[in-house]
Amino acid sequence: MQKLAPILFVVLLFIGLGATIYHINQTEVSSHPESWSAFIYKGGYNSGNYHKQDDFDDYPSCKSYAENESSKLNDVAWECGLNCRFDSMRQGFHCETMKNE
Repeated sequence: MQKLAPILFVVLLFIGLGATIYHINQTEVSSHPESWSAFIYKGGYNSGNYHKQDDFDDYPSCKSYAENESSKLNDVAWECGLNCRFDSMRQGFHCETMKNE
């Protein structure tokens, strides 16, 4: 029994580690639907002057809106971002991906 105790301990340790990693991965999986946001940069990419419109269901609808608004403002720069949220550490929006195609 004494020789079996360290082996049992190591096995239980690995099972616990595996369960923890599995749990962390499951919490990282997105359970909410995709949401696109349009960013229209009135003063260029490096300015803080932009217009943001949220809740587009897909990239094509976001792109269509952004291109339309951009053309109204003399073809200013625009981007669409997926699942954007405000990041207080960076004092700006952070998106999973940004597109301008």
